[in-house]
Amino acid sequence: MKKQLVRKKAGKGKSKSRKVARTNGNHDGPHGRAAISEAILRATEKLLAKNNPSEISLRRIAEAANVNYSLIHRYFATKDNVIMAAHERILGKAAEQFSTIDQIEGNIGELFEISGKNVSRRILLARAMLDGADPNLIRHHFPIMNQLIEMLKMRKAKAKKPSKYYADTLAAFFAGSSLGWFFFEPFLLASTGLAKKDIDKVHQQIVEMLEKTVELLC
Repeated sequence: MKKQLVRKKAGKGKSKSRKVARTNGNHDGPHGRAAISEAILRATEKLLAKNNPSEISLRRIAEAANVNYSLIHRYFATKDNVIMAAHERILGKAAEQFSTIDQIEGNIGELFEISGKNVSRRILLARAMLDGADPNLIRHHFPIMNQLIEMLKMRKAKAKKPSKYYADTLAAFFAGSSLGWFFFEPFLLASTGLAKKDIDKVHQQIVEMLEKTVELLC
């Protein structure tokens, strides 16, 4: 009889420990559809900044978001859907920042700063290009470029003697200059000795050069 009681107590202990094991990991995680979706997308965005999409699993996303793995399936169904939703979220933020600017004059510094802050967008775009993706398949990047083209067209329309350069070509040049700088900034700073200078001053000088370029080429 005593032996049976001991076994029952031991059995209770085991079921308790199993219950604890099941709840550990996400009991302090987000609750409610909106909060869970936000946590999943935020975690995916952070993972995309350091990994190729092929290296990211749903279990890894769930762990980073501190949510139950099954919830990703419930809200997004597939990994591709999660990745695309994260892309749209990142680009939406960038587009929202750009949408507050309606002219190129006096705003080169702000445009340069926005480009510098959107690390995830740059990385996603670079990975897509390195992977040989068709640019037309990532058309969600185009609205920002279209807005830049329109601002340059307005600038040219105001000029007494507008340059021969197309606004489209100018937009490509300025976007390439800005993105290129931030892609290669560590190398550029180290290789030229600029790493020893005040980085804010370096950025200020680049902005001034871009402003002079706008005046000269538009």
